[in-house]
Amino acid sequence: MSRLRIGIISANWGVQTHLPAWRALGDEVEVTAICTSRRETAEAAASATGIPRAFWDFRALCADPDIDVVDCGTRPLLRQQMVAAALAGGKHVVNQVPFAVSLDAAQEMADAQRGAGKVGVVAASILGLPQLGQMKQMIEDGYLGEVFQVNCQWNISLFNPPVPGFAWPWFSDPAEGVGVTRNQGSHMLHALLHLFGPIDAVTGQMETFVKEWSADSGEVVRPRTDDTMNGLVRFRSGALGQVSTSWVATDSPGFVIEAFGRDGYLRLSSSNYPSATGTTLIGAKTNPYVRPTAQPIPLPDAWLDVAGRRLAAEPGSQVVSMARLYAGMVEAVRSGAEPLGSFTRAVEVQRIVEAFYAASATRQWVEIDRQ
Repeated sequence: MSRLRIGIISANWGVQTHLPAWRALGDEVEVTAICTSRRETAEAAASATGIPRAFWDFRALCADPDIDVVDCGTRPLLRQQMVAAALAGGKHVVNQVPFAVSLDAAQEMADAQRGAGKVGVVAASILGLPQLGQMKQMIEDGYLGEVFQVNCQWNISLFNPPVPGFAWPWFSDPAEGVGVTRNQGSHMLHALLHLFGPIDAVTGQMETFVKEWSADSGEVVRPRTDDTMNGLVRFRSGALGQVSTSWVATDSPGFVIEAFGRDGYLRLSSSNYPSATGTTLIGAKTNPYVRPTAQPIPLPDAWLDVAGRRLAAEPGSQVVSMARLYAGMVEAVRSGAEPLGSFTRAVEVQRIVEAFYAASATRQWVEIDRQ
């Protein structure tokens, strides 16, 4: 097949992270179009990035016969119609996290993707982390043995106070399909399902602790989305798990997944947003010492090889993670295999997210209904 032609909807995160990740794949793909909601911003973005074509109507981009993959940015509330238009236009699709505003919306997109016979991938960048790949391989090779317990935390101070320059006000509205459980929680669940398999039941609680967000401009927003979540999960394997996340956590202590097994221990950790340079993996085998013995686990260089190229991991950048995810999508388009971060997995994550909200409302364990 000839190289895949990519159209990106979004001149913000789409340009900052998705564009360089696509370009990291070299001759496999070509980003040929970018779309925003206004002609002036679309043409400015195209000019600034060297992208040949500008669109200011996503429907026109999705219908264009010279585009093979549509990378849908913007808010969850708007993306469903973009995904639908892309699939109707015969395109493969990238969606973002959070995947959808509801389970029904998530299922509709997955059904449409399967019906169109196209590849759908959710941009859960943590799935592309080289260190997560190494951790997955070690688990499959039996490093942990039977897994007893899994802990996952992701705590940042995105809204305490709001990060200057961040386009944040719409994150306050649950109708947009956002909240710390939907945003950060979805990323975490993608990683946990990938590493440890299905989750059968959850319980937990969400709260909104920071009642006002104040911008440098003086604008004040009173959020109705959850900013902190603590939960428990029960894996089908029998392992127990703890999940906690916040986007009002003072000092942004970062991201952690640790797993305790009969034969070993693994801990993946990163300051702030997990990236190829800021993430470490340590491990230890079962021992008679009642003290920590875990040591750093070297990351083989091969985990930085993407599409036959060695990528340079820049501090804090998501390019390596996203490029590995996109490379998997390209392979899925070529071979017909199920990609990492598939729409099917995204629906499973959405189902668990909705179960957490139900558990918070009822103060009970909620079984994951997979009908």
